[in-house]
Amino acid sequence: MPIWGKGKRKKAEEIERLAQFLENSEARTRWEAAEALGRVAGAKAGAALVKALGDEHPFVRWKAGETLVNLGAKRALDVLLEALESDDPLRRASAADALGQLGDKRAVDPLCQALASESEWVRWSVAEALGKVGDRRAVPDLIQALGDEVAWVRRGAAEALGKIGDPQATSPLARRLNDESALVRRSAARALGLTSEPSAIPTLRQALGDGDAQVRWHAAWALGQVGNEQDLPFLEKLLNDEDEIFHKPVWEAAQRAIDHIKRRHRARLGRRWTRK
Repeated sequence: MPIWGKGKRKKAEEIERLAQFLENSEARTRWEAAEALGRVAGAKAGAALVKALGDEHPFVRWKAGETLVNLGAKRALDVLLEALESDDPLRRASAADALGQLGDKRAVDPLCQALASESEWVRWSVAEALGKVGDRRAVPDLIQALGDEVAWVRRGAAEALGKIGDPQATSPLARRLNDESALVRRSAARALGLTSEPSAIPTLRQALGDGDAQVRWHAAWALGQVGNEQDLPFLEKLLNDEDEIFHKPVWEAAQRAIDHIKRRHRARLGRRWTRK
């Protein structure tokens, strides 16, 4: 019998053995089995890992998704797109997470369709995945997701739009600075800084007075990215703001934004003198 035939049988046996460990009662054992399956290529390994995407433990789901991504773009894409249509919301959400890690633009249309899922966990995971893929085709669907009934989904959509950086998202993101959820307002402020559209300046100025310190911090940062010297008086009002975000005071973000705007202004003046 050919040696490669024996090898195939051994690989199949190893996949079957590891797949059984994915049913173990200990989450750590299931995690280790998902990791080990990454060292054993083959369709059966993919099938076992897809099943693990629905595991009750988030670390096991994450490891299964990561291992699927490491199988290779073509093989992982097909398996994950199939899992995205599963009846199990956990498996669909985990598949979306993995598709985001994979970053293959062929997943954009199926992910956009999944934004209409009844499961908020699926919608949130899909929004984050679309941000990681970074394709502008997703922008209209993500703008619509800014109106989702669940704050975490709106936040995910805002963050995704910031990563994509398409100017058409500026006005919808600016409206989210009045969202009832501080989580959404924070993400919308940061996203507006990433889109770098001056039309966002008026709403960012207003956000400097938000009751949530993180919103003020992100609004100051965003103005540092898109603002000009006319925004300096608004930022200077925050120089006595001692509220801290991750041990960094709001006034520090305002000072950095002021410095950034001044440097940008000096650079513009320098270019004008050079042209003269």
